[in-house]
Amino acid sequence: MLTERLEIRPPLEADRAAMVALWSDPAFTVFSMGDLDVAQANDRFDRMLATAAELSFAKQPVVERSSGAIVGYAGVDWFELDGSRELEMGWRLAPCARGKGYATEAASVVLDIARRDGSGWLYCIIDPMNAPSHRVAAKLGFAAVGRIDMEGPVDLLRYDLG
Repeated sequence: MLTERLEIRPPLEADRAAMVALWSDPAFTVFSMGDLDVAQANDRFDRMLATAAELSFAKQPVVERSSGAIVGYAGVDWFELDGSRELEMGWRLAPCARGKGYATEAASVVLDIARRDGSGWLYCIIDPMNAPSHRVAAKLGFAAVGRIDMEGPVDLLRYDLG
C-alpha cells in the first residue's frame, strides 16, 4: 500500500538486514523490552515473515518513499492475553522518522486492511511513558482497557474490527 510519503508492504527476505539493524538499535527499541542481539533480531524477522504469510495485516516494513529506507514497521502479531491468542497492533519507527506523522499514517493503512480482512478485537500494548504511541492509538480509535503486567506495567487498549 502506498501513501503520499510511505510504502507499507509485506516483508521480503531482502529486508532482513535493515530490520535486524533496527531491532538491534536501543534507540529504536526504547519503549520495548530492549534491543535484541543479532540472533534474536533474526528470530524476530523470521516471525514477521511467518505472520505475514498468515495475515494480510501482519507487521510489515514501513518504507519512506523519498529515501527508499525502511524506517520501521506497523501491523499486528499474535500474543497471549489471559490464556487466549489475541492480535496486538503495533508500530515502531527509527528516531529519524519520528514526529512526522508516519506512525499514524502507516498504522492507518494496516488498520484499513484489518477492517477489510479481519474480525474481532485488536489490542495495543503501550508503555505508560510512551505518550506519542498513546496519541497514535487514540487517533486510530483504540480505547483504553486498563493497565496489565507484561514483565512490567503496560497499558492495554483495544479496537473492535466488528
